[in-house]
This record gives sequence, C-alpha cells and structure tokens, in this order.
Amino acid sequence: MDPTGQLDARAAEVRLRAECDEVQAAIALVARGTATRVSLSGLTFGEQLLAKLGPEARLAGVALVPSWWPDDAGCDLAVCRVDG
Repeated sequence: MDPTGQLDARAAEVRLRAECDEVQAAIALVARGTATRVSLSGLTFGEQLLAKLGPEARLAGVALVPSWWPDDAGCDLAVCRVDG
C-alpha cells in the first residue's frame, strides 16, 4: 500500500468509472429494447451507482433495482424496463 493512499484512491476511482460505464451500458441495452433485463453483480460501488445513475435510468424508461447484500454491505443491481 502506498503510505499516501494515492494508489488506493486511484484504484477506487478507476473501479468506480468502470462500474459506472457497465451500468450505463446496461441502461442503454434495456432502454433500446436489446435486452429486457440486465443483472450486474459483484459491484464494489453498487449503492453509490444506484444513487448516481437512478435518475438517468428513469429518464431512459428503465429502473435500477437493488438486491441488497447481507449486513447492508452493498448491493447488486438489475436494470429492468419500466412498463407504463
């Protein structure tokens, strides 16, 4: 570990960006009708992405549905079409 924490912060930033891209791609797939549902599991930043990308998903006509892990340690996300 870097004593300044810069390496850990950089790794977290890279991971967050990658997960954000994955969720945005899933939103696009479902919004276009290419898929009816996409599940994303093992996310490090699932809870933060739910808050950050939830409005974007709603605007696209889809929902981010969390599947909470035990002890509130985070969540997986499903992207689903919103009917109506």
